[in-house]
Amino acid sequence: MQTTVKTGTLFKERAESIVPLRMGLMKKAILERDFETFAEFTMKDSNSFHAVCLDTTPPIFYLNDISRNIIAVVEELNRVMGRKVAAYTFDAGPNAVIYYEEKMEGVVLGALKGAGLVEVDGLQGKMVEVGTPEGFSEKLGGVLVQGVSRVILTGVGEGPVSVETHLVRPDSR
Repeated sequence: MQTTVKTGTLFKERAESIVPLRMGLMKKAILERDFETFAEFTMKDSNSFHAVCLDTTPPIFYLNDISRNIIAVVEELNRVMGRKVAAYTFDAGPNAVIYYEEKMEGVVLGALKGAGLVEVDGLQGKMVEVGTPEGFSEKLGGVLVQGVSRVILTGVGEGPVSVETHLVRPDSR
């Protein structure tokens, strides 16, 4: 990111104005349990970050064909549902994170299955009825089935927990 700061024209505006505004809107959406607003700004912020990376000289390409295909799957799912039921963002690389409400799990997993993904880790014995949404274009999946190694489902936890066990001995340096 040092190169981005030095050579990019978009970074300063993003850091000073866009991120603080979007984070405020996303926090408000979370507190109000407004998933559609949260989804909209999560995806916009992800896209903005990657635009800043592309504005770097030389450009930084974090997203790959599979990443872009995941974006297309989420956008197609939201289109056929007529509202935002899923949102994408990415880690510091090409790995997607897809947010959705638990009540939409079957639809989101159905879209991923319809796009060529069938293996899902993390259901822990939970039965989820999975179906591809009507009108969903299954043409999107060719790249996903070849490039996604696994899907891991997680949920919101209980919050911080104080524990007495340690991964490293307290006296080690």
